[in-house]
Amino acid sequence: MDKKNFLSLLERYQDGTTTPEEEQMLLNYLDSFQNQHDDEWPSALGNSEALKRDILDGILQNIGKEKSKNRIPKRFPSQKFLKYAAGITILLGSTYLFFEIDDHKKADLPLLQPENSIVLKLDNGSTDVISENDRKNITDSQGNVVGVQTGNTITYAQEKKEQKELVYNELTVPLGKRFDLVLSDGTSVKLNAGSTIKYPIQFIEGHNREVEIWGEAFFDVTRDENHPFLVTANNVQVEVLGTKFNVSSYPEDDDISTVLVEGSVQLTNKDKSNLDDSFVIVPNQKASWDKNSEKMTIEEVETDIYTSWTSGRIIFKNIPFKNIRKKLERRYNVTIINNNQALDEKFYNASFDIETIEQVMKAFKENYSIDYSITDNQIIIN
Repeated sequence: MDKKNFLSLLERYQDGTTTPEEEQMLLNYLDSFQNQHDDEWPSALGNSEALKRDILDGILQNIGKEKSKNRIPKRFPSQKFLKYAAGITILLGSTYLFFEIDDHKKADLPLLQPENSIVLKLDNGSTDVISENDRKNITDSQGNVVGVQTGNTITYAQEKKEQKELVYNELTVPLGKRFDLVLSDGTSVKLNAGSTIKYPIQFIEGHNREVEIWGEAFFDVTRDENHPFLVTANNVQVEVLGTKFNVSSYPEDDDISTVLVEGSVQLTNKDKSNLDDSFVIVPNQKASWDKNSEKMTIEEVETDIYTSWTSGRIIFKNIPFKNIRKKLERRYNVTIINNNQALDEKFYNASFDIETIEQVMKAFKENYSIDYSITDNQIIIN
């Protein structure tokens, strides 16, 4: 976070318009300077520890108020607000180099992100926390604007610039959230909960378009016959020219699957060059690579079951409860402990969209007599 972002967040915090993720960003940033750079804290804002305490007090007050549906619009007591507001005005209105740190000092700063945040990692290893309600420019490590964020979508610039080597960004979406990307060639990518994608901020003429995925993503690839689009997921590489498909490659799953909606794709084991290890699938087919046996299977499927998450729906059709548990944990960012092992091997049908996890579990109890209890983010099935 740079000086403008910090001061802007501090000002929005006073106005009562910051999100919980942004409030945590403020606290983390204050921690970083208390631990290593307190001598660089500008006197206009007073004591950094006192400011942190005031922010914490305001957050705790609002937690209580939110329960009664009366949110406090201002977070600081009035006399303290006057002091902080004056400090912010002074710093924003001057050429004071707020938190001006040498590059070698910046490299030593801890990478602090609030839990359950969407995080963008730049080519130099620095990170930026992405707030889903934000609107801002996306810059590279040199400060050049390479894209723009509008809400829950980052769109990279499509104009061709002279570039000799590929520069990568890496976006991580935590459990319980989803996020969208539009790459520099116009390809649309929807990232599911608990996923990470590594991609070039700009594709280069004469090179294949290559990205790497951990987790799950839906791709709508812009057609370019001269530049194949390659997706690497663990040991599987998916090659297309222009098509729509879903790739799921969570580390805890037994297989890596590709479901094709439009066009055609070729799948290969990237560790082998033998053509016998290549497979082509057509629309309404699913290719599954078994991580243990290293075998590929292809079957006809209803694609909506595998792609409905992109529109906020989740569909279970004749799948074992152990797989349902995994999907619910990712979607709702909860832990499900199953003490009824026989339940894991039973197959169920269900579909949900706007329901909370409490409503989902209640539906399973009413329809399938599943007994459970919920404490915070933990669900225990007996």
